[in-house]
Amino acid sequence: MTKWHLYVGCFTKDLWTYFPRPETDTTIPSPGIERLLFDDVTGSLRYVGVAGGDLSSPQYLELHPHLRVLYAAEFAWPGRLVAFDICSDGQLMQRATVDSLGAMAVATSVHPSGNVAYVGHLGDGVLTSCALDPGGGIQGAIVVHPGTIREDPNHGAGERFAYRGSGPKHHQVRVTPDGGGLVVTDVGSDAVVTYAVESLDGSIAQPISQVSFPAGSAPRHVDFHPSGKVAYVVGEGDATLYVLEARQHVPLRILSSHPLAPPGEVGECLPSELHLHPDGRTLFVGLRRADCIAVFDVDDSGGVRILYHESSGGRNPRAVRVSPSGSHLLVGNWDSNGVAVFSVDDARRLRLLGEPVEVPSPSSFAFVAVSR
Repeated sequence: MTKWHLYVGCFTKDLWTYFPRPETDTTIPSPGIERLLFDDVTGSLRYVGVAGGDLSSPQYLELHPHLRVLYAAEFAWPGRLVAFDICSDGQLMQRATVDSLGAMAVATSVHPSGNVAYVGHLGDGVLTSCALDPGGGIQGAIVVHPGTIREDPNHGAGERFAYRGSGPKHHQVRVTPDGGGLVVTDVGSDAVVTYAVESLDGSIAQPISQVSFPAGSAPRHVDFHPSGKVAYVVGEGDATLYVLEARQHVPLRILSSHPLAPPGEVGECLPSELHLHPDGRTLFVGLRRADCIAVFDVDDSGGVRILYHESSGGRNPRAVRVSPSGSHLLVGNWDSNGVAVFSVDDARRLRLLGEPVEVPSPSSFAFVAVSR
């Protein structure tokens, strides 16, 4: 498959209801989810338009493993999970919206069985499980972990949002590739927690692993080595890549840590998303404020070493994703409102292909094959 719909989750204007908008902010609000057409042979990218509107900051997008259904976690109070049917022409048709029972839904992940979607919340650390019907619709939501419930819906408005000191705050939830665990990054508690998951129906049991990170490291995103013996986590608070020992993709302990900031970088460097190339040999990490991508070599055992830093093609890269073929890297630069496309050659060098395509405040990506 060479032609893909690229769906981009974006922030909407209501984001600044919950957070103070910096005077230097240059982001442009979106109505919700934007759609582009991507050619994974040539690397060409063309903006099409809004695919799903009237949403509240769909920060994270996730696909059903078997059906043409897209899910979006709405970063709002209350948080919501939205399901869309993906039409043959690429447009999104909203099917269902449910209250995700927490504040500021920041990420979602669907179990390989297609029976359950999980939602993590940055506002209060609530972890939610949403049952899915055979067609991918959302049947309801239950709280798996209560987090720290907040009564004030305007909490954070006019204040600088802080991770630490106010209980758990999720930033990502990821089902392990075999479906046996749900990995949750907790930036508020500086921990990565894994819950046991029933492989058939996706129901969640007790935690089976908890890895503590250095105070203030704020573990943000996770990815898995194909061997199942190593996992990777970025610390947003300390600009560090952590390599973790894992068993069947379940993180167990920290093996090593690696600074992410470019040599001689002055000022704060904020890691965002990381993505391991499908061949398992190269790891890409987005670095906000430094406005670049850190590129790591990955050896056969899953160990890493820094290769180089490459400009992200814009300002404040939030979304970093390798294309389905592995031939390209797409980067969503939030502050400069654009998506940059890089070719990835056999030597793992990145080369920017043309000018970035204008997209308002890009935050996450999902690739869906174009119907023939």
